[in-house]
Amino acid sequence: MPPKRKRPAATTTVPSKRRSQRSNRLVSDEQDADNESELVASDAGPWPPPSSYSGVSKLHFDDISQYSDVAPSFPQFPRRSSRFKYARGPALVILDAVINKSTHLPQPLSAARDALQAVIQIVTENINVENQGWAALTTTLKLHLSTVQDQLVKLAVDEGIDKSPLSFNPTIKEPLRSYASTLKEIYDLVGNKKIYPRRDTDVIRHNLDEEFHQYSRGLHRFVASTVDQLRKNLLQVDHAVPQKALTTYSSRTEDINAYGAQHSQCHPGTRIKTLDTIRKWANSDDPTEWMFCLLDFAGSGKSTISKHMDKEFKGLKLTGRFFFSRDTAETMSIKWFCSIVANAFASRDETFKTIMNVFKKRQDYELLSFEEQFEGLIVAPLKTLSRPAILIIDALDECDNEHGHRSKLLNTIANQLPRVPHLRVFATGRPERDIKEWATTTSGVRRANFLELEGNQDDVGRYIRQRLSHLPPNLQAQVSQVVENAEGVFIWARIACDLLCKTVNVQDVLKSLETDVTLEYLYTVALEQSVPKESHSRRAVLMVLEVILALQSPRSIAELSRVLPNPDAVEAVASTLGSILLYKDRNDPIRLIHATLREFLTSATKAGPWLVRLGLGHHILASSCINLLAHATEEERSSSSYIRDDAVCRKELFE
Repeated sequence: MPPKRKRPAATTTVPSKRRSQRSNRLVSDEQDADNESELVASDAGPWPPPSSYSGVSKLHFDDISQYSDVAPSFPQFPRRSSRFKYARGPALVILDAVINKSTHLPQPLSAARDALQAVIQIVTENINVENQGWAALTTTLKLHLSTVQDQLVKLAVDEGIDKSPLSFNPTIKEPLRSYASTLKEIYDLVGNKKIYPRRDTDVIRHNLDEEFHQYSRGLHRFVASTVDQLRKNLLQVDHAVPQKALTTYSSRTEDINAYGAQHSQCHPGTRIKTLDTIRKWANSDDPTEWMFCLLDFAGSGKSTISKHMDKEFKGLKLTGRFFFSRDTAETMSIKWFCSIVANAFASRDETFKTIMNVFKKRQDYELLSFEEQFEGLIVAPLKTLSRPAILIIDALDECDNEHGHRSKLLNTIANQLPRVPHLRVFATGRPERDIKEWATTTSGVRRANFLELEGNQDDVGRYIRQRLSHLPPNLQAQVSQVVENAEGVFIWARIACDLLCKTVNVQDVLKSLETDVTLEYLYTVALEQSVPKESHSRRAVLMVLEVILALQSPRSIAELSRVLPNPDAVEAVASTLGSILLYKDRNDPIRLIHATLREFLTSATKAGPWLVRLGLGHHILASSCINLLAHATEEERSSSSYIRDDAVCRKELFE
């Protein structure tokens, strides 16, 4: 039996330089062992058995150069040899030095990230997963790692916008040093095979959590002090300009409902039976059918019907329309419903406008309940007019029901609108359970879907063949496959046709469309076909999408280019993603092609590498806006473009 290896005596000798005729990185196994012992002894750590470390020390070894400016005297850590694996990994040794010497905040956080990954790896590889104490500790470590990674991303965004380095503040340094000490303790315990009882690992986990909490508080205090300084800078801005900007914005209440503008009218020759049925219903005076609900699945073309009928009825009837959308907080709620619908009616009838304005002069107007505002702004003026009118409510399913908004709207409609003569109400939406039940049980409400109205799904096929009629004869046979894959979903057909019309490789797109027929897959194809494969382009696309989805209301390329740190990226991305992002020109708000695109991009299981993190989008917007407001010159503040930027920024920050 070979004699046990003795622990070498403590020493502070710096490891000797590696010497080899073939490579400076190659050394003998014996020299590797000597170097390793010196590293461990100099750190006053225990001597773990070599078999305990399954490649952990190599973790992030190649990234050591990023810390060279704060740790220039670090020894070259020995590479793994056939006889030897390392003691405490270099990531933990580096963390100590970076904390002591760095003045740039991202460096110690990057080192902490690497150290956490090293500890998690060694625990995972050497501890039985059934050990509950260590399993709980591992979960805590992973949570901390996720938090640090997220902090690093946001710090990178901050520095990219502000262009100034973030200092490593003492309020962060001391808690991070304590945290690093506990990480080393865990690493060494695993290396020595000291698998403590549950109560002891719980103590370690508690200490680790407390130290991480102290570090997080220090980071938050540092950020708070930075924001306070920015706030002081903002106070120096002339308040006259912001007030003018805010007034300009708030007067544009119709912009809140602008998200319905991405829809077009029905394609010629499609939905003929549906349109005829709605016309006959709208022109009828039958009081037993005062409301028509078109309920069908996502992407079937409900909003297109709504837009078509709205345009057709203008000039013939008094019309008002509201488009619900999950894309903004304002279009999800009923907060602006009464004002927008009333304004639409008032824009087409002076008598209605006069009655509405009288009601708005009430001192308690803004304090009234939704039902009272509905009665005063919509019902009362319509009763006075006794004129044929139609109210169009689009995408009922996207009205937020988590806070009871949808239920309140439906109940108010059922209680008040049947009493209004000559009024018809047309609504669309997905067949959510509560909407279906309400439409079924409410007297005077008619419910239908496209299959019932049309009798078949030939319209989608007709649309696709018309859009793709320009393709060469040898590809027309494959168009039939596209028609079959659409399965009656108009939004699928529209995106597929847009892709085929814009691509330079039609055959490749047609082949992609044969793989899967889901809308989620089609969104993936649209992104993969449009965006270059290299990482910088993909990151730029995700950054712009994160901002677009995080916006309180749609903004144009011109507006976003003035606010964001990379102005050229906005137009490039919007142009690249023309099949799923809609806009007319640089000054037209960018809109998503359909609500299902937001659902896809914000779902980790559906989006995969195209996942949009809304939190990061809000962070980018906030940082960009604060930077713009804080660094504007007097000349810039007096310009019209600054007024527009100021309105955008203050809405995103404070509303």
